[in-house]
Amino acid sequence: MPRTTLSHPVAVVVLALLLLAAPAGGAEPRWQAADHVPHALPAPGAHAAAAGPARWIVGARPGAAADRIAGAHGARPLRLAGAYSVPAARARALAAALRARGLLRYSQADTAVARSSAYEGNGLETGWARGPVVAPDLVPPATPGTIGIVDDVVDASLPDVSQARLLKGSATTQVLDGHGTEVASAAAAQLNGTGVVGIMPGAPLLSFGLKDLSCAEAVNGILAAAEGGARVLNLSFGATEDCFALQLAVADAFATNTLVVAAAGNEFGAGNPIVYPAAYPHVLSVAALDMTLAAASFSTANAAVDLAAPGESVPVAVPLAFDLDGTADGITRADGTSFAAPIVSGVASWLIGARPGLEPGQYSDMLRRSARDLGAPGWDKDTGFGLVNLAAALQAPTPPVDPLEPNDGISFVDGAVFSKPDKHLWDGGAAKTVTAAVDPVEDPVDVYRVRIKAHRQAKFTLTPSAGNADLRVYPGKAKSLAATPLAKSQRGTGHADVVRVGNHAGRAATYYVAIVAPSLAARSFDAPYTLKLARG
Repeated sequence: MPRTTLSHPVAVVVLALLLLAAPAGGAEPRWQAADHVPHALPAPGAHAAAAGPARWIVGARPGAAADRIAGAHGARPLRLAGAYSVPAARARALAAALRARGLLRYSQADTAVARSSAYEGNGLETGWARGPVVAPDLVPPATPGTIGIVDDVVDASLPDVSQARLLKGSATTQVLDGHGTEVASAAAAQLNGTGVVGIMPGAPLLSFGLKDLSCAEAVNGILAAAEGGARVLNLSFGATEDCFALQLAVADAFATNTLVVAAAGNEFGAGNPIVYPAAYPHVLSVAALDMTLAAASFSTANAAVDLAAPGESVPVAVPLAFDLDGTADGITRADGTSFAAPIVSGVASWLIGARPGLEPGQYSDMLRRSARDLGAPGWDKDTGFGLVNLAAALQAPTPPVDPLEPNDGISFVDGAVFSKPDKHLWDGGAAKTVTAAVDPVEDPVDVYRVRIKAHRQAKFTLTPSAGNADLRVYPGKAKSLAATPLAKSQRGTGHADVVRVGNHAGRAATYYVAIVAPSLAARSFDAPYTLKLARG
């Protein structure tokens, strides 16, 4: 079942966000523990001026004390619990005050960047983008999954997307650009005899309007959409710098039953830098295809790519004020991974409606495993597992549940990210076994909170059924996976890892058992395992 979270989660670091519309090798992701805590504050006396961003995000352990300190420094809370947006000139003082109380967790500049879009022709000239994905004989479900669009405000005055509902708390209520409407129409434009047709026609749409395109706004939008009932969340934006707050917001959405889909990026010509949020765990990263179903020339290629979908000349609806293709009809064609992502979001909405009751990770696995392979056999960094295939996904076997996700770091299970610590998976009594999986990109680590009774020893046995995951055990005082483990085992492929840990104290104590995915170099993307916890 989905994890219970705070009404908003916790934490934050910032990054420059860029809407991934038209184009702008091979860098691989710089994977790190999810509970990495960055600190980078402006110099004393720094002003919110030309030298840097006007605002910062400062994260604290959530609670009334942090709220009081933040309020006293002119900070405003984000939907992510414990995260505050503060003028740059006050960021250092706020961080110092939180640190003095032992509450400071992270900090980073909140940087905004511009949109990037390009269009050509008239959308009525081609319906090709839907054709390769949706077989003509498929009948849509009566109740498709609701799609959240965190982007420019979706223009509900257009018939194609008139079902869109603006979420309360949006950064703006005005249609400042056509990008959000275009993205929404690619996913869910209505079958009404005019305009364009989306992948899942008429799917409910929740629109969160971005204004400044900052990490803070994106965090608020993700949580507003998830809390508003979005079963699919489309994120057609990204940045090449990590944002801890954004990662935690994505994790919170995933934990509360929302499948997250993101554009892989248009950075092939820039050497394929890693793009976030597409590269975060539990996010379906979507690359763009041209009209020959080859990887689009601009589409970012790296280890984070999961799926591919049409991303050139995609027919979309556009507000008349932004219809710049020479024919003022509210229709255009658009290029970019921004428009490949909502094609996958539309497929996911359809799949959720047709096969209800599953968890986000199961839908994600179904879409990846049922994709139509492109190019050389198997996964590749240009198109991932291949072209998203709705008909095959509808018939795919139901994957097993990966339990207790997201548990991507100690902070995810010790109460720092979510509303309270996880229950102990094992309490030191009768032996217990859990079956799950890790993946170096989608799920790089699983952490379990366990208890060992006083003056007792425990034995933890990790048996991989594929791949070569490794085993570590951390003391209860550890705050992140950067801490020194008490014990670890990393035997070769095909061998079980065994660790014994003794509690020599006079009372029961908490420990963290971490299962770490194989490295990307191993090229083993799915590493299922069985973990046995027993007295030892």
